[in-house]
Amino acid sequence: MRAKLVAMGAVLFLGAAALTMRAAEPEWSPANLNKACDRACLVAIMDRYMDALYKHDPKAVPTLAKDYRMTENTGVMEVGEGVLWRNRLQPTPFKIYIVDPVSGQVAQQGRLQVTGGRGGPSDRLFVVRLKVDRGEIQEIEQLWASGINAAALPLLTTPPPILTTDVPPAETISRDAMLRVASSYFDALEGDNGKIAAFAPDCVRNENGYQTVDNPPPGGRNMPGPNMPTDPEALRFSMLSCEQQISEKTFAYMKHIRPRRVLILDEQKQIVGTFPLFVHDGTRRGAPPDAPPGMLQNLVTMETFGVRGGQIHNVTVMPFVTIPYGLGNGWTPGSGR
Repeated sequence: MRAKLVAMGAVLFLGAAALTMRAAEPEWSPANLNKACDRACLVAIMDRYMDALYKHDPKAVPTLAKDYRMTENTGVMEVGEGVLWRNRLQPTPFKIYIVDPVSGQVAQQGRLQVTGGRGGPSDRLFVVRLKVDRGEIQEIEQLWASGINAAALPLLTTPPPILTTDVPPAETISRDAMLRVASSYFDALEGDNGKIAAFAPDCVRNENGYQTVDNPPPGGRNMPGPNMPTDPEALRFSMLSCEQQISEKTFAYMKHIRPRRVLILDEQKQIVGTFPLFVHDGTRRGAPPDAPPGMLQNLVTMETFGVRGGQIHNVTVMPFVTIPYGLGNGWTPGSGR
């Protein structure tokens, strides 16, 4: 009997010791690495990555998986390589976080400044996407574009509130519904029918910092560029709604938008981050066989949708990265045609 009591005491002692050890496990322990990375965790990893990038210090990057993959403007490279890593950069207040703990992904979309070059600081639009698993960064995707005109800065100073404000849980829709809402936008573009998309009546689209829809009279920019169109038809087009512009088949030069890569579903803020590949084959859908070839190129970008009540209220698109026709997005084998 005494032997049994001694044995039981030993078991209890060892169990208590094990609990104590577990409570004191360091952050790097396997048990902690296997924990889910919540919103705060993903934002912290993104901030550490961006801080390392600004300091040109690859060693300060959070833990990289042994088989991590990184691209910049669709080209495969290593941490420390590329334009963003090798330029002198400064952050600006214009940055949008899109965070999805379910998929382990976080993106930062915004504007930064390149300093130290000839002619003074210049603005650049960028996106960094990270995929994290068990505390390690598995994927890094970077996009950037330069040549930002001062006319775009008013919309590149403070992010739209719809993309930065938490939504009360009672007003949110499910992940599946968010996915379908975002996909409806691309369905509308491919179908030349704006009614397909779940557009809210007040939908606004900003491209590279320019409002390209629903501009007040006498009209505004209808392309993501600094110049005001002088053609009356172009001005009229710039005053149309998100739905009306698509229904006029102006975007029919797009062969297709595949893959769409609806990757980041931020349920807390009800925003959806997508990384589509636009394939422009220069042939308008339904055009006669002898129609001019027109545009022949591909384009990658990030399209961020602000969703409320199952409708798209804001579409923020940046940066526009054009690549030769036939080339893919750097992530999807066989894409680009």
